[in-house]
Amino acid sequence: MICVFDVESVPDVEQIAAKMNLESKNNLEICQIAFKEQLEKSGSEFLPIFWHKIVAISSVICDDYGNFIKVGNFGKQGGEKEILEDFLGFINRKEPRLVSFNGRGFDIPVIMLRAMKYNLCAFGYYESENAAKTKSKWENYRMRYSEKWHTDLLDSLGHFGSVRNLNLDGVCKMLGIVGKYDVSGSDVYRLYYQDNDIDKINQYCQSDVLNTYWVYLKYAILKGELSIEDYAGILEKWSENLPKDMEYSKNFMQNIKQELAGLDIL
Repeated sequence: MICVFDVESVPDVEQIAAKMNLESKNNLEICQIAFKEQLEKSGSEFLPIFWHKIVAISSVICDDYGNFIKVGNFGKQGGEKEILEDFLGFINRKEPRLVSFNGRGFDIPVIMLRAMKYNLCAFGYYESENAAKTKSKWENYRMRYSEKWHTDLLDSLGHFGSVRNLNLDGVCKMLGIVGKYDVSGSDVYRLYYQDNDIDKINQYCQSDVLNTYWVYLKYAILKGELSIEDYAGILEKWSENLPKDMEYSKNFMQNIKQELAGLDIL
């Protein structure tokens, strides 16, 4: 089983307000002040990882051959603790292969830091010696240069830091994949604190894992692990099983149709 995953986060306004003496400000103001100060300090608005609060973890689940099974969210009806409990419980029980885009650089670190806040256990992720599961010190979730348990596409496509400035949207657009079409990561804090639109955040996060899944399929072709014929079959099954009532549905259905039409299959 393969789990393609992605995290969406917002500034942890309680922590930030306490640290910066901003208790009199509303949540949006706290975010904007924190972004401004971080930009002045570092040249980027991206806050330190310990100031991120997780509001969504989405995943595509597929079989070991890449066949699409479903897309959805962990802990969909709960808060941060419930999201983390659901995701880590899944990892502990199923121990799937993980696929991400910058998962090692952001998603996994923030997941594990926030899990510590709630005293949650992630033994399935941290286990490194288990012959029955083919885990070893060279082959486990945390081994950066092995793709057996975790393929971080940013690492793989960027040749482990040799190439800079790769991002998911840019790679997707180059490959003719949907990419970002409506919401971007910088919009999430407003959707959460201003609009309270968790559903839109969940759908945006799902669109990101669908994009990541598609990049992963193309990477499998590049490595010789997936034939064009099998790729076409996966796309057809994916188009049948993709939810049809989401904001992203039409875009992905159109792109899948275009991709199938352009494949060179004898």
